[in-house]
Amino acid sequence: MKSVAVRWGYVYLMMLIIVVGIGFVAQKERRQLSAYKEQYEQLEQERVRLSIDYQKRLSDRAVARWAEDHGMIPLSKGRWAE
Repeated sequence: MKSVAVRWGYVYLMMLIIVVGIGFVAQKERRQLSAYKEQYEQLEQERVRLSIDYQKRLSDRAVARWAEDHGMIPLSKGRWAE
């Protein structure tokens, strides 16, 4: 009877160690997931900001203004200048 109790005690101890190990791994992965979620939110905010900036820079008026600053003459002014 005693040897059976010792064997079951070892099985219980091993199962307890396995459960504790799984708990530590789960907590570590939970912290990593939390960090990844925060990083994702920051990247998403940056993407939105860059998208708005991209739209501002490439709007029709912004492109026309840039072209005029670099020497383009609008067709309406160029035709009447002759």
